[in-house]
Amino acid sequence: MRLLAGVLLLASTLTGSSDPAAVVDGWKTSPVYVDPTQRSLVSDKDAAELAERVNGHDPAIRIAVVPAAVLKAGDQSAAAHTYVDQVVDRQQADGIYLVVFGGAISWGSAVGVDTPIADILTDELGKHSRSDPVGTLNGVLDQLDVPKASSRGPGWLWPLLIVVVLLIAGGLALRWWKTRARKDEGPALYRPSYDVLPDEVDTVDERRATAREDVTRFGEELDAADVRLDSHDLTGTAADVQAAMDAYADAGRVVDGQPDDDKLREVRATVEYGRWRLACAQAKVAGTPSPARRAACFFDPGHGTSVTDWMYTPPGGRSREVPVCSACRDRLSGGSR
Repeated sequence: MRLLAGVLLLASTLTGSSDPAAVVDGWKTSPVYVDPTQRSLVSDKDAAELAERVNGHDPAIRIAVVPAAVLKAGDQSAAAHTYVDQVVDRQQADGIYLVVFGGAISWGSAVGVDTPIADILTDELGKHSRSDPVGTLNGVLDQLDVPKASSRGPGWLWPLLIVVVLLIAGGLALRWWKTRARKDEGPALYRPSYDVLPDEVDTVDERRATAREDVTRFGEELDAADVRLDSHDLTGTAADVQAAMDAYADAGRVVDGQPDDDKLREVRATVEYGRWRLACAQAKVAGTPSPARRAACFFDPGHGTSVTDWMYTPPGGRSREVPVCSACRDRLSGGSR
């Protein structure tokens, strides 16, 4: 009996290939196989620690990390299902199989084992970042009651590490205390519509101004959309248009006053909701599926509702996942300029 779970994650452009034969050959020396092109996701050290956890476990657990490029164009879930079946058929052994396809899909298979791998994998994918397959895999192993890898360091190393960590933590705390922002300073809590970095808008007054700018732009988008309601499903389309207009009115009433940061965050959520309902109305008129409810594009809410999340590193900042529209996704992946 096979229990399969496939979870779609952020699609990424990766190179390299690992056919099922290469994976099975890799399992001859270690229960964890990582394609050389995927070591930025799972390092040699992480792979060794995962292998130490699952080595000798009953039932057997085998892990593979392969590039998303092995999934051909089309239905990625079906392609992942087929790929894992081919690996299992070559291995010809019962056990639990966990396969990570780069940043695209993670798939689990329980063969001859009564283990709810679908529920476990889905649960852990909800807890960890899409760019953290190691955390996801360790979470799955925790739920399977697989013991953690034993420490190999000498006994005196732990006290030393604790002292070092405390010193670092103290230094960071001191630095934060000296550089902490006053109430009306620091990174903007409201993301503006136009092209600026978040930390270029520092005061509450400036954040209010960017909020008013965004609401104004949303009103212009409503005017420009000019959704025609004749000869279409008036009930659904009209409801979407009315909801978008109500969101614009609600946001406008807030920014006309003197909102604090909590209210400004509510304004952003209201405008994003209104843009989504407007996109639903436009989709109904065009005869296309309504877009999923997602945040607006990080780089410019005027681009509309985002279609996926993308790892983005701002100049001088840290990598984080941001929602992007299809055009920005193509630009970031090199598909268009």
